[in-house]
Amino acid sequence: MSAAEVSFHLGEAGDAALDRSALVRAFAALVPHFPRPVARVDVLLVGDEAMDAAHRRAMNIAGTTDVMSFPAHDESDAGAAVEVDLIVCTDVAAREAAARGHPVAHEILLYTVHGTLHACGFRDDTEAAAAAIHAEEDRILRAGGIGSVYARPPSTTDGQGARPD
Repeated sequence: MSAAEVSFHLGEAGDAALDRSALVRAFAALVPHFPRPVARVDVLLVGDEAMDAAHRRAMNIAGTTDVMSFPAHDESDAGAAVEVDLIVCTDVAAREAAARGHPVAHEILLYTVHGTLHACGFRDDTEAAAAAIHAEEDRILRAGGIGSVYARPPSTTDGQGARPD
């Protein structure tokens, strides 16, 4: 299979300072480590307000979130190459990265991996399923040279270490 098409686009109130070409290169290096072939990942980077609006529109849930995943391939075909459109909230990523002491880009890559794993068929609606997807995220990020991001504990001691999900 040829290389996956990977793109990061700046959406409403997304962090314009992010190096989107570096995100493309970093995520492209992760693609071979996914459990299924990945053909296309298109990421829209937005701020809290835009994510809240998308979250309400798509899922009827108020409030911002880290990532929303919209598979674009035939999900009934387990052999189909994954194609997915993602919305990633750069404001959530900035807050989490600051709390955990790693670069915002690593947090965005985590969310992009998470959303792509949803398109691969992973779920996080039970404790066991959430543990499985988070372990797979860190496996992929380690294999691609980023290192564990989800498993990284918060660098603060304020007890607010819960990850958005």
